[in-house]
Amino acid sequence: MKKRLIIISTIFILMTIVIYTLLYFKTDIFKPNKDITIAKNRKSYVISEDKNLSNFTNKDDKTLIVFWATWCSHCVDEAEALNEYISSNPYKSIIIISHDNNKDDLKNYLEENGYNWFVILDSEKTIRENLEPGSTGIPSSYLLDKNGKIINFHKGKLTTDEFTSFFNEVEI
Repeated sequence: MKKRLIIISTIFILMTIVIYTLLYFKTDIFKPNKDITIAKNRKSYVISEDKNLSNFTNKDDKTLIVFWATWCSHCVDEAEALNEYISSNPYKSIIIISHDNNKDDLKNYLEENGYNWFVILDSEKTIRENLEPGSTGIPSSYLLDKNGKIINFHKGKLTTDEFTSFFNEVEI
């Protein structure tokens, strides 16, 4: 009986050590991607420089990707509609890919306008080239299915209602 109690106690202690180690190092087992979670909760803007789009796309549903930049006048014209759509849809997966050259310019723009967006800074346009080689022009919106395949595309700015239609896979 005593030997059994020692074995059970040892197993419990080892499991406790493993759990605390995983929590201490903040592994993905216990914690989903922090950046996308913060952005989905719309508590603050998040600027990521991780260009692996599959780390952020919704594996259960669609993801809206908007290629955008602060230096693009059409993008700035679209920003208020985009922000309204993002604010009205906090549980949808929406990622802004910024082609800005400077993280500070992007940060200042988001702060000045009070936008709580999840943005990936990609001045080299790596994500766009991987998603659809040779494509150009911003703003441009892509709707991806849960497997990361393009199911809808629009080049040019959209209104809030058009973002809704676009996300629902309606041709615009």
